[in-house]
Amino acid sequence: SLKGVDPKFLRNMRFAKKHNNKGLKKMQANNAKALSACAEAIKALVKPQLGKRIRSYMAKGRRLQKTKPKVQAKAEASAAAQAPKGAQAPVKAP
Repeated sequence: SLKGVDPKFLRNMRFAKKHNNKGLKKMQANNAKALSACAEAIKALVKPQLGKRIRSYMAKGRRLQKTKPKVQAKAEASAAAQAPKGAQAPVKAP
């Protein structure tokens, strides 16, 4: 029970409870907005060919964005590997 507790302290506690809750609600709303914006951005990035697999990509959205440079490097390596045997690798001009 709260008998013997300083009434001023109790008043402050109730005030703090009420006002902290407002901040929490604002924060939750902002988080929801940010998440939906992130989802929209990922939808724009992901190719439409993926079709059914889009959900898994949405879930892994952040990871997908981070791995883009590796994917490009692999594509370049595979392109070099597919060149005919007699052909030389392209030489960069100095």
